[in-house]
Amino acid sequence: NIMMGGPITPREVRGETEDDHHGADGNLMPSPIAAKFVEAAKKIRILNSLRHPAVGFILTASQFDSITPTGVVARLIAMKRPALATSIGKYLMLPKSVQLLARASKASALVSSADSKRSDSEIADAAIKIIKNESKRGGGGPHQQQQTQEFNRGGYASVALAANQAGRPGVATLLLMLETSVVDKVQALISIGSYADAVAVATNARDGDFVFQALMEYEKSCTSQMMQQQRLNTNFQQNFIHTVITKFTHEAFHSLRRYLMTLSDVQGVKELLRTANKNSDAGLALAKKALECKSNERERKVRLLNDASGIFGQNKETAFHKQCTDDYFELIRDQEVLRNKYGNKDVAPECSSVTSTMVSLIHHAALDPQNSDRLLNDTEKLAKKFRIPDKRMWHVKIKALSESGQWPVLKALAGSRAKSPIGYKPFARAAIKGKRDAQEIIRYIERITQPEEKYDLYCEAHLWNRALDEAGKLRDFRRVANVRSLCSSAEIEARCDSMLQSGGV
Repeated sequence: NIMMGGPITPREVRGETEDDHHGADGNLMPSPIAAKFVEAAKKIRILNSLRHPAVGFILTASQFDSITPTGVVARLIAMKRPALATSIGKYLMLPKSVQLLARASKASALVSSADSKRSDSEIADAAIKIIKNESKRGGGGPHQQQQTQEFNRGGYASVALAANQAGRPGVATLLLMLETSVVDKVQALISIGSYADAVAVATNARDGDFVFQALMEYEKSCTSQMMQQQRLNTNFQQNFIHTVITKFTHEAFHSLRRYLMTLSDVQGVKELLRTANKNSDAGLALAKKALECKSNERERKVRLLNDASGIFGQNKETAFHKQCTDDYFELIRDQEVLRNKYGNKDVAPECSSVTSTMVSLIHHAALDPQNSDRLLNDTEKLAKKFRIPDKRMWHVKIKALSESGQWPVLKALAGSRAKSPIGYKPFARAAIKGKRDAQEIIRYIERITQPEEKYDLYCEAHLWNRALDEAGKLRDFRRVANVRSLCSSAEIEARCDSMLQSGGV
């Protein structure tokens, strides 16, 4: 040990120990002169050890103060004098992080220069003792060991890297088992090539960023190996995906899946899901990508839909998915036919909804009276081809005709021989919303058989006399009172009062 000398504190001069100092005079503090003497003695001791011929780091007192003790320790580590750096850090009671850096450098030097005949466990134990700063007498009680473990976060990882560079991966593995810092442990595992272990540590810590980093670093490693072997081909991607599925955690698999879904090329996510025997998910991924295609990417959309349909067709459980995909493909083709037929792109804008396509056709019939009959017939054909239920078809027609102002067509629909499967309440509602005249609204309401519905619609249309008639038929004084509270006509209010007082409800 380069740092030699006698006692440097007044307590040591008196021959007292730490236990002796807990007596009655335990609160006594050294005088300023004694403290100054101790600091000067410490500095002289440090400077003497630095200028030793084995070190050769000559400094004056002012230079030492300028560099600071922490800077001196850092320079000693750079000069490959970790043992002296460790002694100075402990002697001056520098911050725990500085002392840990020095001890880690000392342990790294030990594992790098260890005899090849020594086993991995022996070298690891020696390095652990240095990091923990344990003496031959032991490492202290449980509480002290727990504090030491907290102070040593990151130290084991740095020594493990040195052990791996020295060709002792077994030592590195043993040291990393004691590392408690997730950040340092993951980075060290990635550096030594233990990508699956890095992913496992990141997954246990629930850190998605580290999981993704380990995945990307592993992919880079696979690419680098293939480039060195000069045989970069599709097997590289297959090997990478196979390893992720079989050796990495589920969180890593799903993280890679989400990343591949953001890429324009779908082959990666397709290969990943199919290798994992998730054919339905692979088809859904392709179909989702097809829906995200822009209007000028029709060929790509068609190709993706065909691929998705082919994947869905390989399993009976995904027969419904295949049918939906095929129907969507047919819808796209029919929309293109309609646009070419009428020479207008607004007739059937490209979308994934049959209902929206039908609404567009009906709306365009109002803008093109000459072809209105043809457009309405094409709407019927489209609904029949895609098996649209009658109730939905009637709701779509009523809504689209009222929105486009085709009231004569709506009247003809209500008066057709075919009975409305949804009743005539939607017709009345459409007329009320379209602010049609009272006679047209009454014509639709009178075809409703339920008195309660007729009363509600009359109130909605502000036809208060009609609403009172229905309330009288129902003999419901609460409905009469409701009309009185809603209307703003003195005549209607008087009629309500008369009905309520005379009991003529």
